[in-house]
Amino acid sequence: DEDTIRNVARVYAKAGAAMTIWTMGINQSTHGSDGVVAINNLNLITGNIGKPGGSSLSITGQCNAMGTREWSSCSGLPGYRALENDQDRKDIAEFWGVDANFFPEKRGLFMTDILPAIETGQVKGLWLIATNPMTSMANTPRIRKTLEKLDFLVVQDAYADVETNEYSHVFLPAAVWAEKEGCFTNTERRVNLIRNVCEPHGDSKTDLWIFNQVASRFEQGRRLNFPETAEGVFNELRDLSRGRMLDYSGMTYDRIEVNRGMQWPCNEDTAPQGSQRLYTDGQFQTASGRANLIALPFFDNNECPDDEFPFWLNSGRVVEHFHTRTRTGKVGNGNKFSPTPYMEMNPDAAAELGIEHGSYARLTSRRGDAVVMVQCTQRVPRDMVFIPFHYHECVNRLSLGLLDPHSRQPAFKQCAVHVDAIEDQHAAAVRNLAARAF
Repeated sequence: DEDTIRNVARVYAKAGAAMTIWTMGINQSTHGSDGVVAINNLNLITGNIGKPGGSSLSITGQCNAMGTREWSSCSGLPGYRALENDQDRKDIAEFWGVDANFFPEKRGLFMTDILPAIETGQVKGLWLIATNPMTSMANTPRIRKTLEKLDFLVVQDAYADVETNEYSHVFLPAAVWAEKEGCFTNTERRVNLIRNVCEPHGDSKTDLWIFNQVASRFEQGRRLNFPETAEGVFNELRDLSRGRMLDYSGMTYDRIEVNRGMQWPCNEDTAPQGSQRLYTDGQFQTASGRANLIALPFFDNNECPDDEFPFWLNSGRVVEHFHTRTRTGKVGNGNKFSPTPYMEMNPDAAAELGIEHGSYARLTSRRGDAVVMVQCTQRVPRDMVFIPFHYHECVNRLSLGLLDPHSRQPAFKQCAVHVDAIEDQHAAAVRNLAARAF
């Protein structure tokens, strides 16, 4: 409401230092990138960058979301280098001893653009690593048809029973986190180390071993000297980062372990702790050295409630489960407290529709329907319902598949639904169990 917005604005404006921390509710939107830019604009205008207590921090759902962006898993080159940059391609080519023409001149498709490219026949083969789009992607019926269209699908995961593996042609069993070693970076740029406590189970292998084995089957791969250990890869990244903003050169496995994490930029001068914060000198990673304020248009292009679909549908995490329940769905205590899909609904809205706490109800959107158990709670407003996204048979059958034009993130957080009471509760319970079993 307007008064809350005014109050928050005044508290923020009068604070000596203010930190802005956001989660996926900002990012997973058709204008998520604009939202993040607006946050950064606000922090810059008020001087809340580069000083104690003032910063912008994105909290994502996975422990190495920062590290994957630093080291090119988003179809770029290591160390915040871009395929579109001629010098970056030359630098990496020289380091790896390959011709710069080996690299494409632009990044590949985003994950959310790969799936439509399968539908049009542009992509015919897909290798999925530790991701489960049958549960995590919006519009589940469409994703099922998309995966069925592939000529060849490889699923690399720690568990064979992930929903997406039902459509694979090859399954590569991979080690879980405690069976391998490596580093990850958190949102404050702190690099931490995990060492394996046991060997990979059965015939499963570490991701690094799988990658190296596949690379050795290609002529270009046989010409490169890939590190065989995680520490060898890390030392290569240290060399590639030397002198850059994300300088890892002052870190080693032993130093990270002794210090219980180190923050980049970290060179020999700032080791062993590294640098607590960026931009303390007012210099930014731009041609001018000054930060850029980006003017934003406003587009209200959400799917909004109307007479036919009168409720906002919001989705998110619950503490008992992680993402698609690939692992946590097998943990007894976690599954005991949150074993089945459910919907949080305002008691007044539920009473108006004749829906009782603990009963089943049907949700319908423009894309599909789902049957879920209702939990009446004042935590949600009268015109909204909330469903955890961890269950493959539920929320993403309903959610909107539109994408942010820049990040290509799906709009998981905004869509409109209709809610109906179900007269035959026994049949609804049986259907719910059958969907979970499938």
